[in-house]
Amino acid sequence: MNHPSSHVAHNLLSTELFILRQDLPPQERAALSYERAKRMAATFALTRLDTEELTPKYWRMHTDPLLLCDGAATTLLTIQLNLVAGTIATYVHDRPDLSPLLEQLIRFEVSGQFLLTEVDHGLDAINLETTATLLPCGGFSLCTPHPGAAKCMPPTIPCGPPTVSVVFAKMIANGHNKGVFPFIVRLNDGARMCPGITARLLPYRGGSNPVNHSLTSFSNVYLPPSALLRHASGNEDCESSATRRLEFLASIWRVAVGSLSLAALAIPNLQISALIAARYSQRRTVATPGGRVPLITFTTSHAPDLDPRVRHGVATAMKVVAVQHAQEGNLELSERCGNQGLFGHNQMATLYAEQRGIAIAEGDLLGLSIRLCSELLLERYELPTSTHPSSPLAQHENSLLASNRAIILSMVHHRASDFNDRILPHCQSVIEAIGLRMAYDAAVDAGLDAQIIDVYLASAIRRDPVWYSEQLNLTNEQQFEMQRKALYAALPKLNMWLKAVNVDEYISAPIVSAEKWGEFVDGLEAFDGGRIEPRDASGLKGVLMDVPILAHL
Repeated sequence: MNHPSSHVAHNLLSTELFILRQDLPPQERAALSYERAKRMAATFALTRLDTEELTPKYWRMHTDPLLLCDGAATTLLTIQLNLVAGTIATYVHDRPDLSPLLEQLIRFEVSGQFLLTEVDHGLDAINLETTATLLPCGGFSLCTPHPGAAKCMPPTIPCGPPTVSVVFAKMIANGHNKGVFPFIVRLNDGARMCPGITARLLPYRGGSNPVNHSLTSFSNVYLPPSALLRHASGNEDCESSATRRLEFLASIWRVAVGSLSLAALAIPNLQISALIAARYSQRRTVATPGGRVPLITFTTSHAPDLDPRVRHGVATAMKVVAVQHAQEGNLELSERCGNQGLFGHNQMATLYAEQRGIAIAEGDLLGLSIRLCSELLLERYELPTSTHPSSPLAQHENSLLASNRAIILSMVHHRASDFNDRILPHCQSVIEAIGLRMAYDAAVDAGLDAQIIDVYLASAIRRDPVWYSEQLNLTNEQQFEMQRKALYAALPKLNMWLKAVNVDEYISAPIVSAEKWGEFVDGLEAFDGGRIEPRDASGLKGVLMDVPILAHL
């Protein structure tokens, strides 16, 4: 739960800069997001130490509800402070000349972007095709060999502050590929792109706050020797492909941090969506034989989504319990609010759209889930084991891992064709099982209310009802009854929990109260045809005949 002291940036909500401005054109809204990101950075006041060592202050920023007020600003904020500043911080101890730039990035005096993936290379970024060719003078020539090698998504067009970036490229020396390395590249001066660099603005995504996502390419851009980010004992001369891969993974380790950072936003995301839907369900009434009653009294208004299908793969346990739950929760909650859930002014549709971007940030979830599951099944490493190994969720996790490992043992080799047929289809459910168990363990260990834990446990079991029926002898009816009892035991505490999450001040949705709804309606643009005086039936036809388009009446 969030508490008042954890919302260090709530005072920004009352400033003019953070007033909702969906009336502005997309490019003006995108520019406004840059200013908001800068103000957020100043308010959270992360230090170089926070960025380097990922202190509790760093993680508190990524669970603050303010970051949901403008998803575009949050995108800029986390790219700059985690991916760009975090990557440079990895090298600054060997490269003290980088300290001034690092401080400028942390203070948002310049804009920082992270150019890794390309149009043709996402999860396989180690195969990227942007080249940095070593020149006789010791510098490099940065080139994009073809359109498929253009850097994809980072917002690189001029938008106020000068922009610098960490660009990943293959180092070519004497005609040989030395591996992928990061380079510091100046992209624009805030008003125009630097010579040899082209940024093409992509269309804005519908529903979410606009970000200047771009395709960026380079044509013989000269980089000085200092542009190469490397440690004092760099291994760029090593010919071993295995070593190159390790060096590459080490250079992009902040991508994994970014996955967790953005996934953490699912916590306030669901808090806000749940509060909006709950308040609306308490306010909205429907007629029954016994009189009008609030929607919240019906089971269908407070039961969770029972759809067992998994919409997205997951990259880590955090993404299982955060991104996936937030996406399903936002969609379900908005649908429960009927047509009101479709509109951006009621926040839920926008939160869902923003979360879609998070779902693919730092790698799409399905691909990452397959990779993680494969490595766990091949026992290349292990995740932390359950702190409650006798729980149903721990038993479920262990069973899925064991059964899939047994399948692998029956194969000639894990690279055999039947691995694709027999293992990959199960990867999502395996990683989901791990994430559900981890979330349950964390909740119990943290002493969360028993009623919340019971609801979560019952809902998690309903995601794979066949296994629990076959392996733990929990019939479908018993599972349903377990969930029903948990929900009814939890419902009396709803208002207490809504108050405890402490996100009311971040709610702008007008449907949560009659007062807000009245103010919203009064503020809508009205097209007034003027007042018509009462007439008898004989006079009405004459009025209609005066309007040419209705003459046929």
